[in-house]
Amino acid sequence: MGKNDSLNKKLLDLKSTLPATILADHFKLRPDMAQSYSLHQKENFQKDVAWILSFLAEAVWAGQPVLFEEFVSWLKTFLSSVRVPMKDVAESFDLIKTRINEVCSEEENELINLFLTKAVIILLTEDQVVSMPAMDNHLSPFAQNYLDYLLKGDRNSALSLVLEDVKAGVPVKEIYVQVFQPVQYEIGRLWQTNKISVAQEHFCTGATQLVMSQLYPYLFTGEKKSKKMVTTCVPGELHEMGARMVTDFFEMQGWDTYYLGANMPIESVVRYLGEIKPQCLAISATMTFHVSAVEEMIRKIRSAPDISPDLKILVGGYPFKVAEGLWASIGADGYAPNATEAIEMANKLATA
Repeated sequence: MGKNDSLNKKLLDLKSTLPATILADHFKLRPDMAQSYSLHQKENFQKDVAWILSFLAEAVWAGQPVLFEEFVSWLKTFLSSVRVPMKDVAESFDLIKTRINEVCSEEENELINLFLTKAVIILLTEDQVVSMPAMDNHLSPFAQNYLDYLLKGDRNSALSLVLEDVKAGVPVKEIYVQVFQPVQYEIGRLWQTNKISVAQEHFCTGATQLVMSQLYPYLFTGEKKSKKMVTTCVPGELHEMGARMVTDFFEMQGWDTYYLGANMPIESVVRYLGEIKPQCLAISATMTFHVSAVEEMIRKIRSAPDISPDLKILVGGYPFKVAEGLWASIGADGYAPNATEAIEMANKLATA
């Protein structure tokens, strides 16, 4: 498949040693920072270097520079929100490039330097802050009220607001697409720009998951279609709300659904598919550095003797949205950017 496995492994191996080296290099260039950095700041610096290596390794492995560029843009927005000068960040990227060039071959460095040089350009280019789509549908006032309750920590009022509207006849699908989805985008944006804390972001996400669970009695109303689908996240992937929403949409369309959740071991997924024998599998990955795990899961599923070769595999998540054709290169049958399109594609593939 043309994947650069050896360079991917080399970059990931550097995560154990390179962060401390880059911190020391940075302090040599900036003795003033060495004196002023707290232990917490030093730890965060090294974590950031490890993250950079993780995203770089996966983007290089997939041959998709856009995956790394999107990460750098995200990192720029986040670090700017906590007043980290971009020239300091760009300096760290240059140091990373120098150290990687010492241990990689000339051919490998030529590829890596393309990624890291573009990253520095992104960091030092003036642009506007990344923003998520605005809530501009007919349920926008409702969505804003729901968001306000979450940000105030009032989970019960948020739940009551949703249940009242559903009981009044607002379709659950509309609540998912026009309330939950844009609100989650906005919560993510608020965290990225340092407007809310990690704890608040986790609370808001957990509250919405609780509200979704209270809507289950309203989901199981569709005509059954004698079709089965399984939804799962790959090992290490902890962001599961998108996968949960996709599963609920399939349930509303009459499919029998089996939601396995976050951080699923590949062997367990393969064994479960052999037992359930679904027509469709949906795999979710929101973090770029989990794409190789998606590829591995698909490869093992395709080679499992107990799984039908007719099983259709869909993938979803941010990496597949920004990298055109990535879904095909890892062996999936299709990619859907949202739950509605996932159902349309699954129905089409299941009858093909």
